[in-house]
Amino acid sequence: MGISIFAAGSNKEGLFATSAYTSKTSQDSKNNKGSKSIFAGNLNANDNNNLELKRKLAHKRAMKILTDTFATEQNIDNNIEGLKAQQEQLRQETLEDKKTIRGIQDERGQLMESYGIKEDSKEHKDLELLRKERKASDPLSGVELSDGEKERLEELHKNGLTDYQKDMLELDDKEDFYKQRASQKEASVSAISGAITDIELERLKTHPVADATKEADKLMEAANKELIGGLWAEAKDHIDEKMEEVMEKAEKEAEEKEEEEKKAAERKKEELELEKRIAEAKQAAAAGTVQDDAPVSPSVEVSEVHDIIEKSPGNNNTASKAEKEIEKLVEELNLIMEDLKGAKVDLNA
Repeated sequence: MGISIFAAGSNKEGLFATSAYTSKTSQDSKNNKGSKSIFAGNLNANDNNNLELKRKLAHKRAMKILTDTFATEQNIDNNIEGLKAQQEQLRQETLEDKKTIRGIQDERGQLMESYGIKEDSKEHKDLELLRKERKASDPLSGVELSDGEKERLEELHKNGLTDYQKDMLELDDKEDFYKQRASQKEASVSAISGAITDIELERLKTHPVADATKEADKLMEAANKELIGGLWAEAKDHIDEKMEEVMEKAEKEAEEKEEEEKKAAERKKEELELEKRIAEAKQAAAAGTVQDDAPVSPSVEVSEVHDIIEKSPGNNNTASKAEKEIEKLVEELNLIMEDLKGAKVDLNA
């Protein structure tokens, strides 16, 4: 009886992007084709989407590997279970055949009793000779007949067999059939046991589930590394942009501060000039005399101060305070100049 053992094959199919995703990508390319400017945020978003898509595809492929492997292992398990069920059925059939054989042996005793035959009778001894003839017909049995046995068998076949002998030989044929069938089933049971053992030993050598798990883990690890690398690059670009903005702002503030300091220095210089003129006027007034021909320094108009301040724009609060101080100095200088003019008139009188 033949035994067939089927092992399921693993089918690892490739993974492809869907047509909807391909169409969307093509349409995005057409929309961006007419634009001369590219928004970096969109590029980052697309990169992130691509990385996420790769991660999902890697996950899908990893699950496919595991699913195929588990399906293959499940098929092998199912085949083993099928073999065990077949083996059990053969065992039960073998038991039935052996039960039938025991029944045939009991039937022989009943047959001898019904025919009134004893084991030491001539008819039963002739039956034993007929049985020996059958065994001798098989070259592998090693049984040989003597010349006297051959002559007796020739005489028995010539005169014809008795009913008892015919019935007993028929029971012998029936017993041989069931014995042969039971032997074949026992051989099949043994072969199935060997096949199951070979399958289980082979599984212990290959570790398909463990190998598939490792392969799936490697796929996911590579995908996660690529995703993390993309996110790190994006974060670095973002930090670089922020640093550039901070540097530009610092440079602008430094330039503005330098400009303010320059304007403050100019205002200070003008204040010192006015203070010098006031000091000179005070010295002339203190002298008590003014030469007739001595030229009198022209008065400083407040409008001049406004012109100076307007030409030096800066902080409004600082400019207003400087304007008030300068106006105060100008008024003081103009008062001194008036005093000098009065002193000159008195001398001429």
